[in-house]
Parts: sequence; C-alpha cells; structure tokens
Amino acid sequence: MYTEYPHKSFWSTDLRSDDYHSALLKLLTEEPDAPLLLYVHILYCTQLCWFCTCHIGEITKSLDKRQNYLEMLYLEISLLKKIITGHSLTPNFTEIHLGGGSPSDLDTPDFDRLIENLESMVNIRNLSEFSIEIDPRHTTRKMLLYYHNKGINRISIGIQDFDPQVQAAINRVQSIELVENLMSDETIALFPNGVNFDIICGLPHQTTDTIARTMNECVRLSPDRICLNYLHLAPEFAKHQNLMFDGKYGRPNHLPDYYERKKLFAAALEILTKNGYVRTGYDHFAKSTDSVARAMSEGKMHWNSLGVTSGRYNNVIGVGVHSYSTIGNSYFQNHYDIPSYKHSLELNTLPIFRGHRLNRDDLIRRDVIQTLRNFFSVDFANIETKYGIIFETYFKTEIDTLDDYVKDGLVKIRDRSIVITEKGYQFANTVCYVFDAYKSPRPKF
Repeated sequence: MYTEYPHKSFWSTDLRSDDYHSALLKLLTEEPDAPLLLYVHILYCTQLCWFCTCHIGEITKSLDKRQNYLEMLYLEISLLKKIITGHSLTPNFTEIHLGGGSPSDLDTPDFDRLIENLESMVNIRNLSEFSIEIDPRHTTRKMLLYYHNKGINRISIGIQDFDPQVQAAINRVQSIELVENLMSDETIALFPNGVNFDIICGLPHQTTDTIARTMNECVRLSPDRICLNYLHLAPEFAKHQNLMFDGKYGRPNHLPDYYERKKLFAAALEILTKNGYVRTGYDHFAKSTDSVARAMSEGKMHWNSLGVTSGRYNNVIGVGVHSYSTIGNSYFQNHYDIPSYKHSLELNTLPIFRGHRLNRDDLIRRDVIQTLRNFFSVDFANIETKYGIIFETYFKTEIDTLDDYVKDGLVKIRDRSIVITEKGYQFANTVCYVFDAYKSPRPKF
C-alpha cells in the first residue's frame, strides 16, 4: 500500500510514450547525475502460487514462450537506448533489480543474453547494487555462483512460510532444506550487499504458533532483511486465490481475518525484534548492520514497489510487461497484456499504457504519507520548509480527523509533529489514508 501516490487506479491513459520520452529527456538533461534504478520484469513462472497477484496467468514451461518474451524485452531496451544515445545522454544507472515472474527460472544461455542486452546500456561492474529474486525450488548453489560471476550482489529469496500445511494450501511446497542449502556461509559470502527473505502474513492455516516457528527458522538462517508483507487478497482480479480457502483437500474454508492477521504480525514482530532485527518501516525488518537500517536511522530510507531501500535513488526506469517507472515528478506504467506490449514495440513505440504527473498537492501528500509509513512520524517544520506551507492550515481537516486516532492511543500530535505510537504502528497505513486526497482503495491490513 502506498508504494506510489496516487494509486495506479487514478493514473491516466492519456499519458503515453511521447510523455515518457519528454519526462526522461528532461530528467537526464537537467539532472544528469541523478541515480537511477533499472527494474527488469522477467515474465512467466512454471507454476502458479495461489497467493500471487503479480501479473497472473502467465504460467508456462515453454522455452519458446520465454524466449519470445525476452526478444520483446530486448526490443524495448533497444528503443530506450536509442532515445538516450540519440540525444548524447548518459544515464547514471547505479542499481538493477531483476524481478518477475521468476527470473531465476531462466537458463544460463538466456541469462547470458539478458546480461549482454543490459550491458549495452548499463555498466554492470560499476553498479552499487545488482539484485535478483530467487525461487529456491529452481535454484542451486552452482547457479548462485553463476549469478555472482555476472555481478549480482544481493538476492531476495521467496519463502512465504516454512510450514508444510501452509505451503500446500498456497500451492508452493518447498522444504526448509532447499533454503538451508542456499544459505551456506560460502554462498552467502558471494552476495556482499545481503540476502532478503520474503514472508507473507495472513496465509491459510497460519496461526501464531506456525508463524512463530517460521520466524524462528528465519532468525536461525539469518538473512539480512525480512519483508513481512500482509497477504494482498484480490480474488475478483486473481480468481485462483479462492483455491487457498475452498475447503478442499485439507485446505481451510476461510483465511485469517483482520484481527487474526494483526495477531500473526505481532507474533512475528516479537520474535524478530527480540533477536536483533530492526523494524524498518511498516512491514520490513533488517539487521542493524544492513544499509537500510542505517538509512532509517539517518532519515534517508525510501519506500517503493521493491520494498524499503537505502534511499540512494528516487528514479526508476522499468522495462518489461506491466513494469512501471518513476521519472522526476511523473509515473508511467507499461501495458499489462502481451499483445498490447508487443504491438507498441512493433510500431517502434515504448509500450506505455498509462501514467500520472504529480501536481504540487500530490508531492506534498506523497511526502507526508511516505514519511509516516517509513518513520512513523512527520515533523511539520520539515514539510513546511520543503513546500512553503503552514502544516496546520494546509492539513486542518486531516488533523481534525486524527482526533479519533489520538483518543484510541494510536497517534500523538505534539511539538508540531504527528507521531504514530508503538500501539499504532500496525495501523500506519490507515493513518496514511487520512492524508490520501484521492481516497485510494482503503487499506485492508
């Protein structure tokens, strides 16, 4: 929630390729040294996880389908490079993230070619971070060494939950031994920027006991960061999610409700913080030695669709189906469906589906929302200095609305600041919603 503001549902299809082109050239011309992250979306998984809402329906074991998609991706990279070099510009790409889908499902010849195409636009050896999402069911120590040799220095492993009954209910069975095998000292040393674990809170069959066992295993395996996302439930869009609680084959007939999810999160939180993990924002945790924990203490931490970051970049260039970009004060998103994506590329046009230009009010509210979500407090004077407003006047309605939160002990308003109390941390998204002028879909967690 609030990985961008306003929510994508309020973006306009009137903003297309020409607008993207103009925004990119403006950024690279006026801020040539601005750090950029290149996000590369690798479509397709070999099996559908029933909790997933990430571009659903693209499940295949066909090598031809994967390679056809990669050819389209390379064409998009080529078009992007043509725009940049045609104006004699050199973007300052400092980070790359390979997401999906399952980028670790690519075989080595396809991955080699992917790297070659990326190197046509990015100096990979000069990156401060190069990360990839890993499916432990399809990854070996040999592959991790291969990724290291390609320049990757951070991996993110999809765990979701270690409990076998939970795994069966979400159609993602992976033994803890698979993960242990990847977490040897020798392989972890290959990734100096760190190892991330992704866990989901609110899955079928999860109880405070089962999630406690999963968290204790996480502590034992000792990743640098842990993302503890609440389950994003959208069965009207992802109909397969209904399978998780259809009451068949040992699956339950319901999911943990709102209050049960909060209890699950609290149980996980207690174990992680007791074992030295720092809470970095609403639903992320990190070792105190990790760069994102240091960035939080310095007030530099940032939040986007990839999770919490160390704040080294603000601009994201996304390539691939449905990937999205943040360029200056504009958002852009590629087409969701392959036919539209392919059609745009065949016309030598970047495959932009929709976008949004942030106005002054958007920028102010985004800053307040991000600050509250990341740091659980916002200082009025800081916002006033940035934007030339009087906080109490500009946000009078919102401050009045927070009275109920104050009475419930979730928020304190004092010394010209809004502070979310420890009791209110789990409701930070709801507090942020007060400042949402668009009234995006109300947070469910």
